Amino acid sequence: MKNNKRFKLFFVFMSVIFLCGCWDIKDINKRSLPLVMGISKDDVEEYKLALQIPVFENENQISKVVTGKGETVASALGQIRTNSEDAVDYSQIRLIVIQSNLAHNQQEFNELIKFLMVSEEVPSRALVAISDENVEDILANINEKLGVQATSIYDFFNKGTGWAPEIFSIPIWELYRSQFLNSKDIAIPVVRSGKDTVLVFEGSDILKKGKKIVERISPQESQLINVFQSKSEKGNIESLGFASIMVINSSIQKKASMRNNEPSVASNLNLSIYILEREEGITDKRIKKELEKLIEERFYQILKKTKGKHTDIFGFGQQFQHLVSYHELKDWRNEYYPILKVNFKVHANTE
Repeated sequence: MKNNKRFKLFFVFMSVIFLCGCWDIKDINKRSLPLVMGISKDDVEEYKLALQIPVFENENQISKVVTGKGETVASALGQIRTNSEDAVDYSQIRLIVIQSNLAHNQQEFNELIKFLMVSEEVPSRALVAISDENVEDILANINEKLGVQATSIYDFFNKGTGWAPEIFSIPIWELYRSQFLNSKDIAIPVVRSGKDTVLVFEGSDILKKGKKIVERISPQESQLINVFQSKSEKGNIESLGFASIMVINSSIQKKASMRNNEPSVASNLNLSIYILEREEGITDKRIKKELEKLIEERFYQILKKTKGKHTDIFGFGQQFQHLVSYHELKDWRNEYYPILKVNFKVHANTE
């Protein structure tokens, strides 16, 4: 009988313990969820972080920009968390804007990307952009124009086919992975705050081996990178001076070959275009010919610049994975890419 009473007392005691709940869990209304982060580094070797955070004020949800400093990004994040009224949860960050002076410091930029990748606080899916502008000004502009709707900043970089074919997005994990790619380099979007819009796309910084920024290209040049990644040019508008056209469909074919140990690629870009306006007397034939010439010249200008930097921004090296051994492909940028021959042709047809 005594054993039975002891068992009942033990059962009641354990039930009380399990009814205590999760003591270390914060309610959602007691957490701050930053949406956009800006990272810079000043002359005194301190990292400065700016966060755009939705908050409640007088039962209304608004947003504000808060800042923190530290010798490391981790310490700056910790400082903001310590000084915040609520628990700060960084898991919902959508966009990270890095000031260009920091991005162009190879060692610090590499350490930053590695930290963001391995950090359990910042999501690796967050998008990354670079800006020459003070990151606090960019976040203030986002805050002013979007406020608590800043989650839609993701839409700026992912407008979909037919809207802004020159814009692209790069998440943290893809930046980190690029350090280990032997036959492809990547580009990072460059933005600034807009006067009437949230952001303005200014082009792209080319990142070599995932470590060093070697060149900046224009929005139109950035668009060609998207083309070689088989993304549609639909929606692109080109001005020829005497006429304006819109691309309504596009496709590209690429064929790689190796002859006498010299690589070559034949690429054909097919464009279906709609003529928006033209000067009197201008024929379809002339418009198509001038458009083809314009895009071809633009491509060869980028190719010349990137070859000089040994930077394969178009990813041609990946076309040779079945033609060159893995060991030889490791030195693609220095051995094969400089002697690569590309025959790029544009074929435009009116609709």
